Amino acid sequence: MRLPLAVSVILLVAPVLAAASGTSSELPEKHSVPTGTPVYEGRVGGEDVENAVPIPTAWDFYDTGNTCGFLDDYDEACPYTGSTSPDVVYSFTLTSWLCIEIDLCASAYDTKVYVYQDEVTPGDPLACNDDADCPTLYRSRIGPLLLDGGHTYYIVVDGYGNDCGEYELHISEWEGCTPCAPCPPDGIDEGEGPCYDGYVDNFNGGCNSVPPVFSVVEPSPEPIIFCGLGGNYDDNAFRDTDWYWMDLTCEETTITLDVVAEFPPVVGFVDMSPGCDNITGFYSYVTGVQCYSTYITETLPAGEWVAFVASSEWNNWPCDSEYHLTISGYEQCVPAESASWGTLKALYR
Repeated sequence: MRLPLAVSVILLVAPVLAAASGTSSELPEKHSVPTGTPVYEGRVGGEDVENAVPIPTAWDFYDTGNTCGFLDDYDEACPYTGSTSPDVVYSFTLTSWLCIEIDLCASAYDTKVYVYQDEVTPGDPLACNDDADCPTLYRSRIGPLLLDGGHTYYIVVDGYGNDCGEYELHISEWEGCTPCAPCPPDGIDEGEGPCYDGYVDNFNGGCNSVPPVFSVVEPSPEPIIFCGLGGNYDDNAFRDTDWYWMDLTCEETTITLDVVAEFPPVVGFVDMSPGCDNITGFYSYVTGVQCYSTYITETLPAGEWVAFVASSEWNNWPCDSEYHLTISGYEQCVPAESASWGTLKALYR
């Protein structure tokens, strides 16, 4: 199950995720706002991305401040644009995925808040909010928000219109995001424990194991669900790969693979007819987003095939990250019986 990043049986393309932003519109007369708020001189750092206030990786996080002494560096439409309010920037880097809530409900002015991943791209925040369902009107909150490991995130505390003032920022872990891929009641336990640094997969690492070893799938007229674990180990040099063997030698068969995982998955088909020494890559595959269904359907020629599941990224995904794989269309096939020419003629007498 040790699949190195540089030398790989399977070549992968990491998914590119586009975040949707709100619809732009001119600032309406939402409400009257106070003007002439005093300038706050107490904060050091936070002016922009380069000087962002660092957030420690321990959760939960609480901080207070005042935006009035800062410049207007950023603005996003969620859904109102045209703001000239000053803003403050915080940042943190995750080593593994995390689900959080960002809460500005206790702030003293009309806030906005948005999140960027790795870099600030105007018009393309990962998440954005102006007015949330807070006890006080016109305050902001984002959550639950599921974040990937291996990325740096920037949180921008901003304001509506030209508003600025004192804010209270509370960032907490949201346990409601996990687990997002629990094993269904009719699921079959893969049976493999979590990987770890120095792990050697002798369970179902397929062609990545020496000797090769697979999980054998038993045909069924109903969809077959396997529940397993995946993730990265040895400083992200390797990932846990699971290979599920299917005997389709009887006939051409249409198979659907559907996986939901707590890591960004890659799922696909590997043609085993050349043998492990001659495999050059996937027959076909797709990559997806953690916690969402990722599926692929193929009509496969008769032969021996593998359904492959692993993380599509090497980004500190914990080895105990759960997934469940549903295989549909793999039923017991009956090979055609050979018949002599005399037997065939007899059918038409």
